[in-house]
Amino acid sequence: MELPQIVHRTVTKLVRAEIAGVNPHTLAVALQRLAQEALNVEQYNERYVGMLLLDRAVYPESPAEMNAFLAMPITLSTTTLTLEEITDLHAPVYLRWVAGFLNDPDANIQKNARILLKWLVANRQKALAADQTSLENIRQIADDPESVWRSSAYIVYALGSCGVIEDYDRVIFHAEKVIEHDRENIEMVAEALYRLHPPALINVVKYFLDTTEAPTKQFTAGLHLLAKVSEIDNRDFWKTYYDDMDQIVVRLNKLIDDVPAVERIVDQMEKHLALAYVDDEG
Repeated sequence: MELPQIVHRTVTKLVRAEIAGVNPHTLAVALQRLAQEALNVEQYNERYVGMLLLDRAVYPESPAEMNAFLAMPITLSTTTLTLEEITDLHAPVYLRWVAGFLNDPDANIQKNARILLKWLVANRQKALAADQTSLENIRQIADDPESVWRSSAYIVYALGSCGVIEDYDRVIFHAEKVIEHDRENIEMVAEALYRLHPPALINVVKYFLDTTEAPTKQFTAGLHLLAKVSEIDNRDFWKTYYDDMDQIVVRLNKLIDDVPAVERIVDQMEKHLALAYVDDEG
């Protein structure tokens, strides 16, 4: 929308003022509200325009406002998202809306939607898991063959952390996409798979070992996944899945000569397995 210069100047000053809850994204919501109200702001001075904007600089309260919030050509910072403003009541609604922007044609909106989705899951996991309807739009995106692979890690993170066992196939499908395309977000996948169903994590590790070879990017991504698995400090996990993990270690040992980075991962896994074995024997 075309804005008078007085609005541009005032917005710039408000951003620089570093007022709590006031940032380019909440100000985008304020601008949309001003436009909807058809106020002729050019009749006012800067101080009054600033007051009008501050009164309307809030977190989104509709899908249209969420679009404005995400559409700002500035990467959304998690420091602008606060637990006080986005409560357990807001989170399920926000997740429903955010899902609709994961495949948006605008790459910037996609990116900001992913950042907000990750924040919601990380900070409001219990509230989202308690309201499974909040995940329905994510499930639709997961099932959409046109979904962009850049969203796969975030789909896994949401459904793995907050979903149910019936989401297993969706989660595995997108986890495999992450191994293929998106190694930077592999840790999100490991955490989500472990939360959803530990065998899901084991199956993805086996998929990686079956389908990738060094020194491809996919192999490097899989190493990050394996490193994350080796950090699981839950004795029950290693006891319960002892045989599966032991077989994985046997396979990894065969790679050590060609891929030295595997050695540290194997050492860590063998320590966990040894402690699990001692527990069972003791």
